[in-house]
Amino acid sequence: MSEITDLLQQYGFKARKSWGQNFLANKEAVAKLIAAAQLTGAETVLEIGPGLGVMTGPLLDSSSKVVAVEIDPLLCQFLARRFSQRENFQLVQGDALAQDFSQLVPGPYIVVANLPYYITSPFLAKLIEQPHPPERAVILVQWEVARRLTALPGTSDYGALSILIQYHCQAEMLFKIGPGNFYPPPKVDSAAVRLQWRPSPFQPRNEKFMFRLVKIAFSQRRKMLKGLLATALSLSKDEAGKALAQIGLREEIRGEKLSIKDFAALADILEGQG
Repeated sequence: MSEITDLLQQYGFKARKSWGQNFLANKEAVAKLIAAAQLTGAETVLEIGPGLGVMTGPLLDSSSKVVAVEIDPLLCQFLARRFSQRENFQLVQGDALAQDFSQLVPGPYIVVANLPYYITSPFLAKLIEQPHPPERAVILVQWEVARRLTALPGTSDYGALSILIQYHCQAEMLFKIGPGNFYPPPKVDSAAVRLQWRPSPFQPRNEKFMFRLVKIAFSQRRKMLKGLLATALSLSKDEAGKALAQIGLREEIRGEKLSIKDFAALADILEGQG
């Protein structure tokens, strides 16, 4: 913690709430995050929000190259000076959500990030939508979001975000981090999550339609799915119920109980009916 506060005081920096700046100050947590990235020394790392470079230095020691994206121009000036002698350091000033990752990291890459809470969902969606996604990502996110990313069907945290991420990635909760490990401390707990990209084991004929069904299912999660499907797809409840029964599900089931495999199978049955 003293390194962070000393640097802030020495250079007159102030954490900006508007940019969600909560600097990770626990070196043990930094080491655990980097270990979770499973670096061999040959990889390119995309670091989002390097801040004061507490994690950047060890990443530079553990990888072939670090491309760091930082929105704060004052921190960029500091980072440029701090790592000016490191040939494997590339600094990009700007909003991570506005970057073309295929241009920044044209080859294979791994994401390591202490994400500002407010960009977590759009940033993850951006990674998913990339034609050139990372091999894996190790990210610090709000505890509540970490639970949603790794939630199983039938649990209260399971939802559309769970399905989007787990369709594309193997999602793994790594460890929880309390507010006292950051400066300034946030009001909630955080957690480290590892996402490993891989082809989905369950692929419907029409992926876009499957995700439309997911959106329908969680639009009113406490209602029975057959009623939601009937309304959204202009079906009778009997037709919707028969489609569910066809894949071995009860007609009274709610959407929150369906696995990705179930949604993929349901999409193949209902495609063209809405």
